[in-house]
Amino acid sequence: MPTAFLPTRTTDTTSTTATIALDLSGLGAPERDRDVATGLPAEQANLVRLAAYARAAHKGGVSFVTLGERFRLRSEAVPRPNAWLDPVVAARRISPSAGGTGLVPSVQLGRADTAIAAELAQFNRKSGSWPGLQVNRGHGRGVTALPELGDLLEDLIRTTAERSSQRPAVVLPFEEEAELPAAAELADVVRLRESDLAWARELRYAVRSAARAAGRRPVKVLVDLRTVIAADYESARTRADLLTDIAGGDGAWAGALEAVGTVGDVVTTMEKWLEAGAADGFVVLPGSIPADVSRLVRGIIPALRARGLVDGPDPHPVQA
Repeated sequence: MPTAFLPTRTTDTTSTTATIALDLSGLGAPERDRDVATGLPAEQANLVRLAAYARAAHKGGVSFVTLGERFRLRSEAVPRPNAWLDPVVAARRISPSAGGTGLVPSVQLGRADTAIAAELAQFNRKSGSWPGLQVNRGHGRGVTALPELGDLLEDLIRTTAERSSQRPAVVLPFEEEAELPAAAELADVVRLRESDLAWARELRYAVRSAARAAGRRPVKVLVDLRTVIAADYESARTRADLLTDIAGGDGAWAGALEAVGTVGDVVTTMEKWLEAGAADGFVVLPGSIPADVSRLVRGIIPALRARGLVDGPDPHPVQA
């Protein structure tokens, strides 16, 4: 690793308070098997419910919610050509009612930039909500394509200029060292999917040091955290195993850090990672909705707040 990316002895590598984000992709229309779904009516995502969860999450201390690439507005046997835009459309539609939280949909690098920009240009900020955009690598591609991603952001800023000078916050997944320049130069938030604390800490230090070398303020590094919570560990473990069996090994949480058990167990895991400098916060992937979302808002965040680990929801990362 280049020396310039190593932290110095005087570098502050800990955050005063943690950032908590919430993945609500599970509120999208369910995926349909083409053979099983033949002849059955398509199901639709309930955007009123999605907005209600976003409001409740923000009120409870969640800084922003994410919608993954697989979020769909309609569940159809034959996929629509523009279905990849559904996370962005959903975020735009609920923006007037999201209650101040950030809304961060996910797209692949290289998709129709003008379509994304057109949707985000209509983002309604009257409720105080702010837009973000997670840019994922496509198949066989890396987020290291800086000119392409830079062009996308310029287009977004230009298209939204008439409504607001506030550009969308940029969230980038970070998986390998080759993506470090993109994370340092373009990201406002970096997402890690890593279950090894020691390695996550090294990756976080590298991202923050690279951002400093690029002349930018510290970039927040959030770790994906799957939570399955119950009154006791055995009940939580049983439910977690059942959810894994139902997903058939293709769960959206694959490879993520896992916290299964009571509220106290989950808080202990989060505190351990925060105090070790392995994360600035977490993107919580709830095992099920509403159970694990309710326990996040009513149990985990209040417990973290009591320990001085979280404050109120963060403002827009670009303007903070």
